[in-house]
Amino acid sequence: MFLEGSGQMGLDEDIIDVTAGSVVRVGQGVWRTWRALPESDGQLRWICIRAGASELTNYPRDATRDHERDSPW
Repeated sequence: MFLEGSGQMGLDEDIIDVTAGSVVRVGQGVWRTWRALPESDGQLRWICIRAGASELTNYPRDATRDHERDSPW
């Protein structure tokens, strides 16, 4: 759920506009990225809640940039 700001979220090849209050479901194995828009009224802030699927045996390293993949914007 996005808490503040406005921006865009990239999910594989799709781009979704987000604002405070937006909720986006991201499936397992989906590449994701996000950005705040220059005209955003604040920083882009969100909370991530993981539910369902199988138990995490270790935490994925999804906070690093994938230099092999071009950003959708």
